[in-house]
Amino acid sequence: MVKLDDAGDVPGEIRCGRRLPQADAAGGGGPEGPRMLLLLGCTRQKAETPPDPLTWQDFLDPERLKRRTDELRAHQRPARDMFTSPLFLEAFEAVANLRATFGQDAIGVLIVSAAYGVISEDAEVVPYDVSFGDVSLEEARWRGEHLGLPAAVRTASAGYPLVVSLLGKSYRAASGLPGDGSLPGKHIYLTGTHGLGWLPEGASQVRLGAAEMEAFGAGPMTVKSKVLRHFATGLQRGGTAAFAEVLSHQGAEGFLRVALAGRDI
Repeated sequence: MVKLDDAGDVPGEIRCGRRLPQADAAGGGGPEGPRMLLLLGCTRQKAETPPDPLTWQDFLDPERLKRRTDELRAHQRPARDMFTSPLFLEAFEAVANLRATFGQDAIGVLIVSAAYGVISEDAEVVPYDVSFGDVSLEEARWRGEHLGLPAAVRTASAGYPLVVSLLGKSYRAASGLPGDGSLPGKHIYLTGTHGLGWLPEGASQVRLGAAEMEAFGAGPMTVKSKVLRHFATGLQRGGTAAFAEVLSHQGAEGFLRVALAGRDI
């Protein structure tokens, strides 16, 4: 069985002048259906890989960043199209399915970039070779503070009745998640076998190990997105009642039930 642990909450702000997804403070989804926010991390796999992508040093100097960005302008594209890992692509498949059923506002997407900070899916970016996974957790936290990630994630998440995180360990650290203070709404973290340890009130985690990979037909690199895709299918099948079930449970049991209901078995 999937292992569940109860606990807390986490939110966000705006970075680099880009508009981030926001939600109304009231309501769990409204008459149209669910309202939720998905947290994704940037990936090393990108649609374009020029020989001279941006580096962390480029982002420390505004003038240098502008010059280097201009040099790479031909490779620029929206963030949703830049990152191409299997997890990222499958997560956006789930997003597209939810929007097709419940409308564009059913789910917002927040991308935690190790270079640009917190960005929306339509933010224009150029290829870069920067990852929080390449540095220690302490360095990831420092870089995250430099980029304004903790405040940005908290502000952008505020008002969503449900926030689902697919962030890995280093990206959570850089974003200051899960934090130590509770917030309105429900926050669910899809994690590895070891989980997150202590969580603040209102947050929950779904630990994904060997049993969960078998149950959802996934490998270690894609199990999070696979669970999300099945969750989206479960919501499509169950509608507002399924979303209400997710919100009604103190932990992640409702989320898991909807995901299991979305399997094609």
